Order: sequence, then C-alpha cells, then structure tokens
Amino acid sequence: MTFAFLLVLTAQAGGTVELEKRMLELINVERDARGIPPLELHPELSDMAREYSAKMASSGRVDHERDRPMDERIRKVLPNTCMFAENVSKNTSVDYALSDLMTSEGHRDNLLNPRYIAVGIGIVRSEDDYLYITQEFSRPCEPRRLR
Repeated sequence: MTFAFLLVLTAQAGGTVELEKRMLELINVERDARGIPPLELHPELSDMAREYSAKMASSGRVDHERDRPMDERIRKVLPNTCMFAENVSKNTSVDYALSDLMTSEGHRDNLLNPRYIAVGIGIVRSEDDYLYITQEFSRPCEPRRLR
C-alpha cells in the first residue's frame, strides 16, 4: 500500500468523514443564507480530495499542485467537467477552516459560486493534529444543442 492510501484509510477510520459531512453542512448554510442552491457531495471527487489532503499532510505543506495540476486531477475523475475550482486549507477545526476560507475573496467566490453544483471534500488529520482540507468544486459541461 502507498503512504497516501494508508493516510486515507487512517482518515476514514479516525472520524474525518464526519468532519467532511460537517464541512458540507457549513458550506450549504452559507449558500442558503444567500439564496444559492446547495452543493451535492460527489463521492468520487471526495475520494480524490482525501487522497490529495493525505499528500499535503504527508509533506506538511498546503498548495494546489502537489503532484499534478488540479484540472488533470478533476478531469480524471469527472471527464465531462467544464468548470472547476479547488480550495485547500490547514486548520485545527472545520469551523475555523471555513471561517478562514470565507474571509479570502477567491476561496469565498468558489464556495458561493451558484454555477458549481457538486463538491468533493477530503479531510485528513496529520500527526500534529492539524486538519488538511481539500474542497473540489465542479459543474458538468452542458450538452451541446443541435440546430
């Protein structure tokens, strides 16, 4: 097994899946307060986000291009994605993490963009008890209309 895979298994066993659900709930409360439709949790995007969070946790660094560009990672999971974004964070709780993300204009724009309909959330707790959080936002391509 790879180190990243072991971290993902540890994350799932350590209760971070409940933290991911809490993060989705917090995001959708923010969207609802502004009249924006809720995001739906996408299981495959969440798996990818967990794996990415595990890589960040193992390196102790938060960034968007740990192994390969975000668009490649998202399109590997959802090839029919025309619009996508990513938020990454390191914090001690999901509540603090969302608060920090909401104070950053670019991150807030991703969280509140009404064009995104799906999100993958992956959270991994590192050995120093920090949460490494990845949020993957997506919108599928519109089907082409025949004239």
